[in-house]
Amino acid sequence: MTSYHTLADGTELKPGDPHDHDDAEARRLIGVGGARMPTKDDEARLEAHVRAQAKAEWRAELDASTVDELKAGAERNGIDLKGATKKSDIIAAIVAAVDAREAEAVAAQSDAQK
Repeated sequence: MTSYHTLADGTELKPGDPHDHDDAEARRLIGVGGARMPTKDDEARLEAHVRAQAKAEWRAELDASTVDELKAGAERNGIDLKGATKKSDIIAAIVAAVDAREAEAVAAQSDAQK
């Protein structure tokens, strides 16, 4: 269970900053007013943070890859590089393709929920 509160050392966690406890400790903290259950907004912020962190790590992997590795990865994932040959252009094409796929997935999920 995740709760939000002030740590024992006095560090105050802001909304959206999770601190994990076992369920019993989280319930105890919530019961004494030292923590609260995360809200939907907290969960959305945490999910956005996790996505942003994963994207930053993925981007670092792209930056560390060679041109040949980038081209091979693009081919494996059906990404058209549109004739790009420079590393920066290849990365830009890959990022644009992945962003477009993510946007399509979000739109499809939104349509399915209607």
